[in-house]
Amino acid sequence: MKELGPMGEQVLISVGIFLLFVGIAWLVRAVITRWITRLVSKTATALDDRIIALIRKPVFYIIIIYGLDYAIDRLSLHNRIMPVIHDALFVVGVALVAYVVHGVLNNLIGWYGERIEGKEASRTLVREFIPLTQRISSIFVFTIAVITVFKYFNYDVWSLITALGVGSLAIGLAAKETLTNIISGFSIMLDRPFRQGDRIKLANGDIGDVQEIGMRSTRIKTFDNTILVVPNTTLVNASLVNYCYPDFKVKARVRVGIAYGSDIDRAKEIMLAIAKEVPDILKDPPPSVYFTEFGDFSLNLLMIFWVGEYTRMLDAQDSVNTMIHERFAREGIEIPFPVQSVFLKK
Repeated sequence: MKELGPMGEQVLISVGIFLLFVGIAWLVRAVITRWITRLVSKTATALDDRIIALIRKPVFYIIIIYGLDYAIDRLSLHNRIMPVIHDALFVVGVALVAYVVHGVLNNLIGWYGERIEGKEASRTLVREFIPLTQRISSIFVFTIAVITVFKYFNYDVWSLITALGVGSLAIGLAAKETLTNIISGFSIMLDRPFRQGDRIKLANGDIGDVQEIGMRSTRIKTFDNTILVVPNTTLVNASLVNYCYPDFKVKARVRVGIAYGSDIDRAKEIMLAIAKEVPDILKDPPPSVYFTEFGDFSLNLLMIFWVGEYTRMLDAQDSVNTMIHERFAREGIEIPFPVQSVFLKK
């Protein structure tokens, strides 16, 4: 070693350090390939398998780059080539780290989208929002990487950040309504007040089935076979009724008035017997009939019953009303219509 001189010893030590890091990189790669890959293959989800497959090579090269940089730094050479090599290694290292972070985030977002789709969420929502979220995460990681490199080379990072902030503010003001609807779409995706296929009632009284949940708006098919396009902000900020939550059962009501002097108990018996004959009406909870009020022209009765599926509610009400009209006529129970008596004073 004495014959090599101090410089030769430093070179040998640096080469040894670099070879040591290469060995560590191969060891880490072997551990990931043989042990960790087999371990995660036994789990129920495929997310960990994707992440391990993604980071295996980048981790190998990151360790080698760090070892090379450390080995070169020990040589203490002061020529013009060494700073260039250090800078190049730093940029490559940042690019590899950004690649790993970007891949992990994209896999996490994609895995979450698969879980939503597996739970019968809106296919349109998954198709539009998941790629959008992945693009946003990519831009975020790329921006952080660029700022890190600029800061390393002593560039004015704050000027870049300020320019990006002003540009984002201008874009946000120009597309305020669109961005608000997109953010509301994210809220619908996370909170899930309704799903594709659900029947909902809006605050203005419109009722329809959710056909498509988009980035900016939601399309609802009404009973008139028309499509109602509602901005997502309206759906998030207003109250609505979801007939499909927590299940498909729905409560229906039938109101009928009978003439004064009619047998109320007999009218109740007939209405309950009719409810038991209609197939769409559930036996549990059982239907019930109430004498609600003394009207101007009639004694008003209210029958409440449950239908197993909300799409059959109108059919059940139609059957009940038709049978009530027939049975009351047969039993001599009058359903009065408004009568007004006018007395002329001479």
